[in-house]
Amino acid sequence: MRRAERPLLQLPMPLIWGFLLVLSIQLLFHHYSPLSREYRYQPLSSPLQASTYRGVAMGSEKLMGYLLALRLQLHDSQAGRYFSYNRIDYAVLVDWLEQITRVNPTSEYPMLLASRIYSQTRDKSRLQLMLGFIERNFDRAPQLHWRRLAEASVIAKHQLGDLKLALGMAEKLELQPASIEIPQWARDIRFLLLAELNELESAIAIIETLLQSNAVLDANEKRFLRGKLFKYQQELFESRQANDN
Repeated sequence: MRRAERPLLQLPMPLIWGFLLVLSIQLLFHHYSPLSREYRYQPLSSPLQASTYRGVAMGSEKLMGYLLALRLQLHDSQAGRYFSYNRIDYAVLVDWLEQITRVNPTSEYPMLLASRIYSQTRDKSRLQLMLGFIERNFDRAPQLHWRRLAEASVIAKHQLGDLKLALGMAEKLELQPASIEIPQWARDIRFLLLAELNELESAIAIIETLLQSNAVLDANEKRFLRGKLFKYQQELFESRQANDN
């Protein structure tokens, strides 16, 4: 049986003071170091294994995960300067996010950082690493992370320009069993992407299946789907007429 985590108000003081001491030393080093006066960027060092952090946490994995995430977020601020996220080695960054997630698997925070903060890069290789991290962790805990995968699907389409990846992520949301509570709008992302790809027949088939199977019970959702169905059928009809001419 998993140990119950201690409430945040009953955290071991040595852990808190130890972390604050290390953080203070790091900040002082960057402030007074000759390198800091030259504004030289200090690369992100590799994290320790999650098992090490969990051992040090002494039963306070929630706090440890939060402190590690805070340490990671502070990395872009060095010697009083803010550095672009593009200076970070994203392979090391993903390793940090992975280890933090394993320290506290019940936290959404590392995934939130991945989808909202570190995905704001124009470098496609870095963005692919971040989206891969999001997808892997959704596979481990879909109920906890479905929001982040929905965001990742949109990011894959609009920022990465990888429609195949976006559709694959959207399909994972759509095909989750009923035991995973995901709102219908998130399950509907795939047919919206298919319509944008001009795969109108596939989008129509998905909507018709949803309506005929009574999988959608909300009246507003049904109205939305019927409106999309009519729109896509009309577009498909006009497209075929144009091809015939």
